[in-house]
Amino acid sequence: MNLLSFERAKKRVLEEFEKFRSKIEPTEQEKSKISASHTRMRSILENSTEINVVDSFLTGSYARETMTRPLKDVDFFIQVHYGKHKNDSPMLLLQRIRKVLRRAYPLTPMPITPPCVTIKFNYCHFEIVPAIGFDDDDKFKIPHDKRIGWQYTYPKTPDKWMTQENKKAGGIFIPTIKMLKRWRDIHCRPLRSFHLEMLTRMAFEHYNIKDYTQGVWAFFERTNYLMGLYKRIPFVQEPGRANVYVDQYLYDNALILGAVRRKIAAHYGVAQRALDCMGKGQFGSAKILWRRIFGTSFYSSARLLSTPPLSSLIIPPLALFPNPPKTTLPSFLSDLLGRKK
Repeated sequence: MNLLSFERAKKRVLEEFEKFRSKIEPTEQEKSKISASHTRMRSILENSTEINVVDSFLTGSYARETMTRPLKDVDFFIQVHYGKHKNDSPMLLLQRIRKVLRRAYPLTPMPITPPCVTIKFNYCHFEIVPAIGFDDDDKFKIPHDKRIGWQYTYPKTPDKWMTQENKKAGGIFIPTIKMLKRWRDIHCRPLRSFHLEMLTRMAFEHYNIKDYTQGVWAFFERTNYLMGLYKRIPFVQEPGRANVYVDQYLYDNALILGAVRRKIAAHYGVAQRALDCMGKGQFGSAKILWRRIFGTSFYSSARLLSTPPLSSLIIPPLALFPNPPKTTLPSFLSDLLGRKK
């Protein structure tokens, strides 16, 4: 394979990533539904006589544009007036919000699950969080999710660094997160969304990422390394909060932590093999390996009927981005047969 053919074949692999990205992103119709629901609920709450609203804004995956299909939760913060609600307990605020919205959506399930009221529309769920602001534009206190009382949070901080990271990475940071969330949904559901985003950020900060294949590989490599290094203590600190760790929930449960580590290690091996195949010009095999990670929405081919099991695809890591060699058919077959021994 000459250099021109190599680059064309590599481009086709990257095109598969673009196709995959477009499949898992919310459609324009879904975005319109979210926008319409958000606008209506905001209007209802702002015009209510029972809640004094200072401001409201979307945050979380939807606001950071990392949400994937099928749609899950949209985070909706309602900043209330401190003077009007300073004597309200967190539970009372949650009950006030539910009472107001219940009039508009009498048949929609609305459980209170601190720190939010969850509005369960049939196409998507909204998690409405009452918040009290401070002079610091990004600091809020919201109902505690584990005990009675309040907790502090900085919901706007991730939105800022997400935009910065995406710009620095030439626009591939956010799409890479979306793809990894699909991997999470298929293979590693205990891994929380924001935790995954922070781990991806660590990978992009450590490596100079040029395309999606490198970004996905870097996530698995860096996460596998860090989880091996920090065996008993969390290491992903929440932005703006001292001594608060995004990954604490994993370290609180040894069984789940072990399962997540094994999934990360296994798919690190698959991603490494996929990069190795690309470096050798074996792009068909690379596509099949990436599909192992991302599921049936990524690439399809008749060759998939004879794809080997996952355990046979995990090999020791080689060079990160090997130079493309000139690969001939006899040498490829010889290499393939040699690995089957």
